[in-house]
Amino acid sequence: MTRGTSQTALLAVLGVLYWSAHTMLRPLIGPYVLDDGGTATEASLALASFAVLPTLLAIPLGAMTDRWGVRTLLVGGGAVMTLGGGVLFVPAGLAGVMVSQALIGVGTLAVWVSLQTVATLSRGEDEPPRVRNARLATFSLFLAAGQAIGPALGGLLAEAGGYSLAFGAYTGLSALLILLALAVRSVPRAAPAGSGATAGAPGTDPTTRPALRRAFPDAMALMRNPTVAVTVVVSFTALVVLDIRTAYHPLLFSGAGVSTWQIGVLLSVAAAASFASRPFFPLAMVHLRPQVMVGLVLVISTTSVVAVVLFPGDVAMLGVLAVVNGFALGFAQPLTLALMADHTPEDQRGLASGLRSTANRAAQFANPAVFGASAVVLSLTGSFVLVGGLVLAVSTVSVVTLVRQDRARSRAPEVERVGAG
Repeated sequence: MTRGTSQTALLAVLGVLYWSAHTMLRPLIGPYVLDDGGTATEASLALASFAVLPTLLAIPLGAMTDRWGVRTLLVGGGAVMTLGGGVLFVPAGLAGVMVSQALIGVGTLAVWVSLQTVATLSRGEDEPPRVRNARLATFSLFLAAGQAIGPALGGLLAEAGGYSLAFGAYTGLSALLILLALAVRSVPRAAPAGSGATAGAPGTDPTTRPALRRAFPDAMALMRNPTVAVTVVVSFTALVVLDIRTAYHPLLFSGAGVSTWQIGVLLSVAAAASFASRPFFPLAMVHLRPQVMVGLVLVISTTSVVAVVLFPGDVAMLGVLAVVNGFALGFAQPLTLALMADHTPEDQRGLASGLRSTANRAAQFANPAVFGASAVVLSLTGSFVLVGGLVLAVSTVSVVTLVRQDRARSRAPEVERVGAG
């Protein structure tokens, strides 16, 4: 096995491990708060705590990835994930759960920004988009394996030994992630020409602080590209749908009498369907325009994730909807990674990954906020319908914007030819 192949395999294992840990824990937090005597609003607060700091830190962490390389962020992120898992064993009630979720949110963000940065970097100047899309599909396939394993593992462990056993398993997986991350080859990127930087450790690099100060202006400059802006919105919307499935389906199903282990299996069925859809991504990108892909992914996944309110206790029908939702949503991750790779420069790919992650974490903050606020006025079912309607509206605007940008690009050569004549 060559060094490049072994590193690719290592990153795949890290992806599986990361998503297994991440997805085994998040579905348990809402029911854990409820079983501890909390309300649905308090459960939403705990879930929202996961995304507050990451929403603010994603762009600086992306800039740090560009400066320091992926290994530093992988090891540091794994350490913070492990610390957050340990806080769950501190008997501090809702406050302790919120602190743990804030830490875990930052840790998982650092790991994820690093992994997706590596995935989007080309393997050569002449790498065709189809080869790149195939690689992204393969990368996403391994990530989907972790997403399929995590929910069922967490549900089964909680059913067998209580929440403490599941929390302990999460903490152990996070610690293992640190050990594997130490084997990742990662050299900090060279300083920009003319910066006057000198070589040294990340903490002593004189360009680090200026680079971090430029992180937000540089990110806003990237967002001035309408396709990049739409890609960020699409990533946000897809994560809203995913978060509804992983965090709010358990609340709805638990209230309808579905057991914890059945909920875990349903979530894993959706994740398995997502896994099965990834190999079809390169073929779909050859035959369908990006705007068509965006429309299909968001409309089908949103409709299926909200339709569960019609059958909250029918496990068989919930299983069918889980398959539909998982298969459609499985295209979202490689699709947004491909769009981002097509429209951002490689030396800002970490920053672009941070921008995408900002949208993802903002979704995990906005989702509980909207659910928690609407639950005061509406029922949980009403909150599902409200959020679903908002997602469909955003999806429509995104598709229309992509169509307009595609038309503008197709007209550009004609304008150039007329001007040259």
